[in-house]
Amino acid sequence: MDIADLSALMGEDIAAGNYADIWVVLTDPGAAPLLGEARRLADSLGCYVHVVISDASLSARAVALGADKIHLAEVPGLFVQTQYPEFALFPISKNAQAAKAAQKLKAGLITDARNLSVDESTRALLGSHPVYGGEYFLDFALTSPAKFATLDPRLLPEPYADPSRRGEVVPNDFIAPEPRFRDLGPVEYTPQSWRPLTKAKVIVSVGSGVKDAEGLSLARQLAEKLGAEIGGDRSGVDFGWVDEAHLVGVTGQEVAPDLYIAVGIRGDTYHNAAIVGAKTVVAIYPNPEAPIFAAADYGVVANPKEFLPKLIAKLP
Repeated sequence: MDIADLSALMGEDIAAGNYADIWVVLTDPGAAPLLGEARRLADSLGCYVHVVISDASLSARAVALGADKIHLAEVPGLFVQTQYPEFALFPISKNAQAAKAAQKLKAGLITDARNLSVDESTRALLGSHPVYGGEYFLDFALTSPAKFATLDPRLLPEPYADPSRRGEVVPNDFIAPEPRFRDLGPVEYTPQSWRPLTKAKVIVSVGSGVKDAEGLSLARQLAEKLGAEIGGDRSGVDFGWVDEAHLVGVTGQEVAPDLYIAVGIRGDTYHNAAIVGAKTVVAIYPNPEAPIFAAADYGVVANPKEFLPKLIAKLP
């Protein structure tokens, strides 16, 4: 058994690189205070500060503020995932990037970290995270091989710039992987002009008793006045006044609106079973023996074409 076999038995990842140094993801000039924090920690540990940037024009300023090595990458957060930082600092605006990188490297992560320090004997990253609006703080000690933290640059002092410092731009051949989604541009979409009947608060349903297009027009006028959706029983579908999506029945939509007005609907078993959840049912039909009245809270025995104009006239 050699050392590789022993490492494997102990659960060590022998393919992993050596975790070293402090890395900073510098997404914009406003995140520069993170460099001062990284420089402070690096000086206490005797290690290098690596800075990952996407804009080459920031290189000189990053070196002046404390960077030792500069890495250019189109997507800094993804580039960090390919390295083995012992410590990595992200601006708080990149919490999501930090979380993905930490997950990839199985690193501990402190978000919105305060009072960062490193235990030199164990190399644990120590820090606090505010809770309850900053009234209390949770203290963390990260002991994983890689330790990540996100910081709010506004809470950190502006670092001292030393133009005489020297740093190195480290070339790399990193190419960000293709995203899992593609932007296909705007889509031509016209939202439906009606809501699903199952979500409607008020429904006006029509049946064969509305007789014709004139009766249907009156029912639509009533629905418009009430801000209601139009539905219908099977006869309303058969006459072509509503489509299958607006069929009220156990073979169509079972509804539970605040107000359901059945206009010209006789009320068969399939229809009546589908409106039992309605809070208030009003039926308008000329035959007082129609089954719809057994399911109604209020009934109007009248020809819809004669009654609806009077009802509409009373509505604001």
